[in-house]
Amino acid sequence: MAQQQQITIIDYRQADASNLILPKSPIVSSKNAQWSDIHFELQQQPTHDTTEHLHCLHILTYICSPTPLEQWIDGKLQQLVHGNTFILPAGVLHRCQWLKDIEFMFVGIEPSLFNKVGQELVKSDVRRQAASLRQRQGRTRLRIELKPHFATLQDPLIQGILSAFKDELVSGGIAGNLFIEQLKTTLITHLLRKYSVFKTQISTSSDGLPKHKLQKVIEYINAHLQYNLRLAEIAAIAQLSEFYFCRLFKQSMNMSVHQYVIQQRVERAKQLLLQGEMPIIDVALACGFANQSHLNLHFKRLTGVTPKIILQNRHKPDNMHTT
Repeated sequence: MAQQQQITIIDYRQADASNLILPKSPIVSSKNAQWSDIHFELQQQPTHDTTEHLHCLHILTYICSPTPLEQWIDGKLQQLVHGNTFILPAGVLHRCQWLKDIEFMFVGIEPSLFNKVGQELVKSDVRRQAASLRQRQGRTRLRIELKPHFATLQDPLIQGILSAFKDELVSGGIAGNLFIEQLKTTLITHLLRKYSVFKTQISTSSDGLPKHKLQKVIEYINAHLQYNLRLAEIAAIAQLSEFYFCRLFKQSMNMSVHQYVIQQRVERAKQLLLQGEMPIIDVALACGFANQSHLNLHFKRLTGVTPKIILQNRHKPDNMHTT
């Protein structure tokens, strides 16, 4: 009797985990970025067969190159002329084979985080529906589960978020923790809406944050613009989870937390530039930007001019009309 092949278990909480099934190391990885609950890699690989394996994280993969491949999920085979995006829940058997060079990027999400966010965000009627189904199936607790999908999905949002993760790592983390945490929140909410086992309706509040909580949050942000703000610490001011807080903040302000912070940093920078007492690099650091280029990028995007123009023209009477 032939010996059964051992299944490889991939745990991205361990160093160089993807090397267990891939011949080359990733060209971009989040292993040194100290991102919590997610792991990102950009891979460029030669012809290869991964053999059968499973992951400890939920995996979302976008295939960047037009490479034909064969993919097995839970033993089912699908041949793809050109794959796009696929979803692989943790613990699901997977194998993939490609006969040409391939480039792909993926993010792994901690299942415990995905389940926690689902518990917080789904509507109570969906919870009751899930509980009823669990009773009929003899299950004892609510689990927010992902559906597996072959690499046939066309999902611009997943592709865009993965590209943003890559750009942030390539830039050396210039946008900061708040940006990554906001992306993570958006991604998990999207997965809950479109790809969970239960058709999830996200609970909403038309009123957004209560006014007194919103005021406290705004005061906290403005008092800490020079620091590397984290979503968890801002949400704690409102005494909410970071995921639920993000939704209510956006309903209140018509922009994400990260967008609001950038807007306020640009406004603070403009005020300092008009005072004319600091060089641009010092203004950038005093307002929480990673460097002068980071300030220049957002300043011109929001005001239409560069910080240098503001500094040079600060004594002209029309300099306040640049925004």
